[in-house]
Amino acid sequence: MKFLLAFNGTRGDVQPAVVAGAELQRRGHDVVLGVPPNLVEFAAAAGLDARPFGYDTRAHMKSEPVQAALRGGGPRQRLRALAEVRDLGWAQGVRDMGTLADGADAIVTGFVTEQIGLAYAAARGVPGVLLQHAPIRPNRSTFPVPGVSPALPGPAKAAGWWAAETAMWALTRNRQNALRRSLGAPGRAPRSPRATAEIQVYDPALCPELVREWAGTHRPFTGFLDLAAEQRARIGADTGPELLAWIERGDPPLYVGFGSMPIADPAATVAAVTAACAHFGVRALISGGWHDLPVPETETVRAIGSVDHELIFPRCRAVLHHGGAGTTAAALRAGVPSLIAWIGSDQPFWGSVCERFGAGASTRAKGLTTEILIDKLRTVLAAETAAGARALGARLLGPDEARTRCADALEASLHRTTAGADA
Repeated sequence: MKFLLAFNGTRGDVQPAVVAGAELQRRGHDVVLGVPPNLVEFAAAAGLDARPFGYDTRAHMKSEPVQAALRGGGPRQRLRALAEVRDLGWAQGVRDMGTLADGADAIVTGFVTEQIGLAYAAARGVPGVLLQHAPIRPNRSTFPVPGVSPALPGPAKAAGWWAAETAMWALTRNRQNALRRSLGAPGRAPRSPRATAEIQVYDPALCPELVREWAGTHRPFTGFLDLAAEQRARIGADTGPELLAWIERGDPPLYVGFGSMPIADPAATVAAVTAACAHFGVRALISGGWHDLPVPETETVRAIGSVDHELIFPRCRAVLHHGGAGTTAAALRAGVPSLIAWIGSDQPFWGSVCERFGAGASTRAKGLTTEILIDKLRTVLAAETAAGARALGARLLGPDEARTRCADALEASLHRTTAGADA
């Protein structure tokens, strides 16, 4: 059977598709992987037929609309920036999907491009499947807005999700309906997207209430998807013997990295991090990610590029990061605490998970100061937090089992009809 996995976004959005696609390919399926142009090389290095899908997300993250939204201008400026980003991604994604979907027996996509992918699946009469790396559907266990008390009653949480989903539908239904008409897809765009399956590619141990709520639905939990060792070796990273020797020369360092996320004031952020590390006498290993960070290298501070998280994180005392699902999973599996400095999307959720299980702390990245970092690191570097992180990591499903569960669910979707809206 032929699977199309079409994902746009950052590496954190794309990597689960790479892992799932590789496992499907190993089982004998034909797999085509559509990814942003800047991530084609990454996906191809993992051994997949990778093709461009959508726009260059690294250039997008450095674009003026994103930077304007990040700087937090007035409401009109932020709305204009979001509209530009939304329209750019939509037009390019629609064009590319038309070519990628030829001959596919199933279309698998994610939150960023679900409206496009599900419209094409409906038009072609094939299963439309979603991989979701955090809760994004209405439920009574989580809430879509960060900072809201987890003690909020279940009906209030569900109402918040309903409002958020309805607002998204109101903003996009006209373009969705126009696309469906052009493709000959039946019906009109539903308020809640309808997929054959919505596979939750994160660990059930981290959200037991949600697992109970969604038991028996088309939303199975697989565990976090991670690259196999041979894939990581082919992709490569800044993890040579010199780096490992630096780590081994002293006490375990604090790893610092924000992945693909833009930082409003890189110089101030690096200064705050190095000052906070000096306060605790902790060395810092700082990754620049997709954005250049001005890191002054010293005996206790080292600048690096991309790294193999599975290799490096177990050698660190803690991890300061943006809270993407992939980085959070790597820290949890390594059994080390996280300080999540979140920017948006699902990141506040993962910050709250780390706090709930005593495996770390969470704060906003915007306005990060030395004082805030010292306060949060006091918790993260504590012995009880280290113990909490080790205990939680030991409960998680392993990467091999997660890959197997995900591929099983994808194969099962070939034999299911499109699910109704049960949320």
